Amino acid sequence: MKAGNGVIWKKDNRGNTMVSVIVSFALLMILVTAFYKVQKVSESMMMSAKDLIFNNRELAKDFYLGETNNQLAAGNLRLTFSGAKGSFYVDASLYSAQKAGLSGTIYYYEANEEQETE
Repeated sequence: MKAGNGVIWKKDNRGNTMVSVIVSFALLMILVTAFYKVQKVSESMMMSAKDLIFNNRELAKDFYLGETNNQLAAGNLRLTFSGAKGSFYVDASLYSAQKAGLSGTIYYYEANEEQETE
């Protein structure tokens, strides 16, 4: 700025560089903290997914090996299948299979066997 007698006054900038360094460092720390939190959440989700996959694999293995507790969930159901070339039905019962120590349930149908009487 010019004074009346032609002297240019300099603006006082003392302390501005220190403030900008502190603000920049604070913003950097906020971004680093946010990145750290995102990384921790993603790691937690990945570990949870691995546990879920392991649990489901063990439950399916035990189901096929016959090591689960099977209970009737609904009986006397008629499953009807239809398509362009016709349709058919199966009389079945709905069962659930669970195992202690593993979370989850497998639902499956088992055909009802009818014996012919002579």
